[in-house]
Amino acid sequence: MFAADRIIAIGEAKGTTAPMAVSQLQRLEHLRGLLPSARVGALPKLLLFARSGFTDDLVHTAARRADVELVDIGRLYGGA
Repeated sequence: MFAADRIIAIGEAKGTTAPMAVSQLQRLEHLRGLLPSARVGALPKLLLFARSGFTDDLVHTAARRADVELVDIGRLYGGA
């Protein structure tokens, strides 16, 4: 069944020359915590899109979490 009022993902896209860092993930976590569904238990996935990639810290953090997806230019245009 489709629930039109359910948020399944939230994300942020950056086109800067600096790679995204853990602070951007923390910001999304904070925003997700403000959603009513996050308090009930249905956590939306966190998506980060970056033209210039991601810091090593962020890559390692995301690798350990099923609720975080990192999408760089290669993945965006090439898949995988």
